[in-house]
Amino acid sequence: MSSNSDSKLKANSVGFMPLLGQSIAMISPLGAVAATMTGSASIALGSLPLAYLIAIFAVLFWINTPYQYSKKIASAGGFYTYNTEGAGTYYGSVSGYILFFSYYMTYTNAILFITGVFIPGLFSIFFGITLSPYIWIPLLIVFGLIILLPAYLGVEGSTKYSFASSIIQIALLIILSIAIIVIKGPANTLEPFTPKPAGGFGPVFVGMILAIFSMSGSSAVVALGEEAKQPKKNIRNALLISFLITGAVFVLTSYALTIGWGINNMSSFAASGPGLAYGNGIPGIIVALKYLGMPMAIAMMIFAVNSLYTGSLAPLNSAGRMLYAMARDGIAPKVFSRVHGKRKTPHVALVFIAVSGIVVSLLAGIIMTPFFGFLYLVTASAVALFIGHIMTDVSLPIAFKKYREFSIAKHAILPAISIVLLLIGIYYSFFPPSYPTNIAIISAVVFMIAVTIALNVYLKRRGITTNVRLDGSASTD
Repeated sequence: MSSNSDSKLKANSVGFMPLLGQSIAMISPLGAVAATMTGSASIALGSLPLAYLIAIFAVLFWINTPYQYSKKIASAGGFYTYNTEGAGTYYGSVSGYILFFSYYMTYTNAILFITGVFIPGLFSIFFGITLSPYIWIPLLIVFGLIILLPAYLGVEGSTKYSFASSIIQIALLIILSIAIIVIKGPANTLEPFTPKPAGGFGPVFVGMILAIFSMSGSSAVVALGEEAKQPKKNIRNALLISFLITGAVFVLTSYALTIGWGINNMSSFAASGPGLAYGNGIPGIIVALKYLGMPMAIAMMIFAVNSLYTGSLAPLNSAGRMLYAMARDGIAPKVFSRVHGKRKTPHVALVFIAVSGIVVSLLAGIIMTPFFGFLYLVTASAVALFIGHIMTDVSLPIAFKKYREFSIAKHAILPAISIVLLLIGIYYSFFPPSYPTNIAIISAVVFMIAVTIALNVYLKRRGITTNVRLDGSASTD
């Protein structure tokens, strides 16, 4: 591997605030309210706030693993490098491709959702305009290329933009939530924090799984390890703080929307107009229009689109760096390890992901329709994400035994609880599978099996049996 500085990403270029922006952008606060929260509401109904409150505690177990690893390792490979250091080259490579697949599919489902589902829904519901059924195709191509531009030009600018955008999104959600709570006055109640409106804890826990998924993106920041300032401090802080901020905002927002819509009317929440459950619902913006008028609704529309934009940019940045790191280590085609001479970005990897992702999104939307294509892509992403995180939970105790810093609580019990939650999440989210979830699960499983077999053959042919050691680009203790 070359040690030429031209082949390396720009070190010490991303401070804490931009790292926080990357982490929050992957969560996509307003986008999550438009999509995942709407889907959770269709199940948890008037107990939506309880589902989010429980999800906060569940996600604490989820993020413990990257939090612990980020104390020791700073690498563009993120989870791939974590697992390689913890459980070896083969294990790390398989997990790397699985999580790369998840980030890749996150990018594809995001650009399809915003151009094929969300924007047409906005025009239909708020302006009474039915767009051409194929207008989303040129929109998706343009949108995908616009997302590529800041990622290509440099991580500093894209993460700073994500941070500024995230602050505005969170501010809008807080303002809307407080306004609804104040306006509702005596109607405020603790009932949404009980299982009664949902008819029991069963629907609450299923809704909780979707709530967990909406907060899971914070860990994507670990892929900026080689470009971050003080990475072993700032990345773990960005990971934790982004989760705490968005978790608190989601609980507040879910309560306000439940009260604003009506506790006993939440069965119509997801069907109101573009959401996960029915394909054309934007209840959050409808509530904003009802309580704060058209100016607030327009602001919510604009920044919901922007949220989905930064929510597409963040996985592109993370996936690009993961592919770059694997290529640098000889686990992916060498061409993807190239770094732009001036911009210091993994430009070849980024262009490949963006352009091929546009093609995948178009095919999914054309073959299945945009909404079902989105469901297919987001489900495939979620399956890979859950499996990849389980693999990282398994490798954590192995790694920290090697470091001779093993703690049974932090490195065994918490990851074990995380694994149980992830397995429950897989079961309740995907079974019994229906169209297009069934096809998505099969696609993800086939990909994971193919990668597992192919990497086994490839690494044996190359005679690689020990950990890949990076050429100083990744920092490990």
